[in-house]
Amino acid sequence: MLKFVLTNMTKASLQLLFFSVLLMASCRTNTEEKVLKGDEYFPIRVGDVRYYAIDTVVYDLFQKQINTISHTVKEEVVEKFLDASSDTIYRLELSTYNTQKVDWIVFRSFERKVKDNYALEKMENQTEVKLLFPVAQYKTKGSTYTWNLNMFNNKEPLLVKYSSVFSSYYNGINAYNDCITTKLNKPRTGIVNNTREEVYAKNIGLVYRFVDSTDYLLNDSFPSGKKIFVRLKN
Repeated sequence: MLKFVLTNMTKASLQLLFFSVLLMASCRTNTEEKVLKGDEYFPIRVGDVRYYAIDTVVYDLFQKQINTISHTVKEEVVEKFLDASSDTIYRLELSTYNTQKVDWIVFRSFERKVKDNYALEKMENQTEVKLLFPVAQYKTKGSTYTWNLNMFNNKEPLLVKYSSVFSSYYNGINAYNDCITTKLNKPRTGIVNNTREEVYAKNIGLVYRFVDSTDYLLNDSFPSGKKIFVRLKN
């Protein structure tokens, strides 16, 4: 009789353990499971065209003026090729519209690629690590999951991290449902400001960028420097 009770208790315990594990698995958020790699947030396809509204706010300390320069920039993926390491490289062009020539005039060319668990962008011969894969909710916790934006160039190390993932975002023009946001791990604010934020939407790419490089070193009541806002229009 005792053996029968113990056997039933063992079975009951095993069943309880099984259902507990099943319940825990079912309670895990879908956001933890839905991104295996994360390159959905950094899509690159030849022929893709994006239009960005760029507002540069310039703080003129000597004139005590704040000037805003606004323009639209067209970004187009123009070609794909293999480099010496057999990595797939995409070349993009930035252009602005010339009303006199009635055409878009290219002013800059740069490259993007996805290699291993990095989303890389090379502009003016400087490569930055824009995103680190895979993307997951736990990477927004604490300062453990950071990466060096400048790990592939000679600039000073600049640690960034995911501040939010799988969230909706409104960039001032359009709303996006599934986005990830990167920020500096230790932004500077106060007398010297050094902050930056980038938001990427799933299957779209960059939808917002903000850079603040202002300071109050020469005047404690009026800043010098500039702030840059980049917003996807289409």
